[in-house]
Amino acid sequence: MEFALSEEQTLLRDSVRRFVAEAHDFGRGRALAQTEEGFSRAHWVSFAELGWLALLVPETMHGLGGKSEDAAILMEELGRGLLAAPYLSTAVLGADLIVESQLAERLELLEQLMAGTLLVAVATEESHSRYDLAAVNTTARRDSAGAFLLSGRKIMVLDGAAADGFIVSARFGDETGSGDIALFWVPADTAGLEIRRYRTIDDRRACDLGLDQVRLPAAALLAGPECGLAHLGKAMDRARVLMAAEAIGAMDSAIEMTAEYLRTRHQFGRALASFQVLAHRLSDMFVKLENARSMLFRGLAMLDAPADVRAAAVSATMITIIQAGEFVTGQAIQLHGGIGMADESPVGHYYKRLRAIGKTFGDLSWHMNRYLRITSHSSAQGAA
Repeated sequence: MEFALSEEQTLLRDSVRRFVAEAHDFGRGRALAQTEEGFSRAHWVSFAELGWLALLVPETMHGLGGKSEDAAILMEELGRGLLAAPYLSTAVLGADLIVESQLAERLELLEQLMAGTLLVAVATEESHSRYDLAAVNTTARRDSAGAFLLSGRKIMVLDGAAADGFIVSARFGDETGSGDIALFWVPADTAGLEIRRYRTIDDRRACDLGLDQVRLPAAALLAGPECGLAHLGKAMDRARVLMAAEAIGAMDSAIEMTAEYLRTRHQFGRALASFQVLAHRLSDMFVKLENARSMLFRGLAMLDAPADVRAAAVSATMITIIQAGEFVTGQAIQLHGGIGMADESPVGHYYKRLRAIGKTFGDLSWHMNRYLRITSHSSAQGAA
């Protein structure tokens, strides 16, 4: 894996950084957080015009055919500016699953997605599932006419409040739902689909879904039970690593902001930065960030590895990211003092965003358990 940015990647980073600086300062972000959708549709149109929504779509499907590393650069800059947009759910998870799907309207959906007219959310989590993609009680069965009937409930659907359509996981089979996991395309205006929208701790938007015998045409099957769980697992791991890149950007910005505050804030006639104990804290924050950045590189490098190798590497990345995010943003608030707790201070919002990331698609204990389960199994096989 090449760690130095190519010329094209440098241009991408600079363009995203310039867009965030010019179109999304902190005040603008706080104003958008109070709106119904929580993000700017005008910004989303700009994302489409700049080609960012087509970044991970293959060239054969009229996309840019970019790599995960390219999307990580973009996500890091969005994290640096705390820019709330449904990029991860639509242009990463949604795009990945639609690209791999068997939908007859696949190309049409991708064209709409890349044009910025289709927002996608992925509904996998249920009240009992604890991030386990296979723990699905939502059922899907065929009726006598060959259509699908979906019943169940989904919770914490990331960016689902404004979504135009949902990719829903369901256990495919008879009335008992005894089969394997399949994925379905469910437009938001489907009859019988109940959507409960709400705000999350980081001022983003999510929703819960209720499905009561929701009837879908046979063409709504996005991935059958023979491949649904595998496709979902691979797409989710890429989303986790790109979310880690967003966290890196947020931590980096929090450190820069804290360093500037210590240089300009005076106490006892001296700049706070001149107090050695505070300088050491700032150094510890930087070390945590760089360690997390190294793990991000490792996670990116392993995305195309076999499933277990990929999963272990991604969880190792997320463990480091979650722990570093808690330390870095927590210290940023402490070093700012009381102002760090105010809603008007950005550092508190970086903390909230890192807390939300640490609970999205797997928390610290879940990632630790997955990592230990995979590595212990591999060690046992090696010993045998």
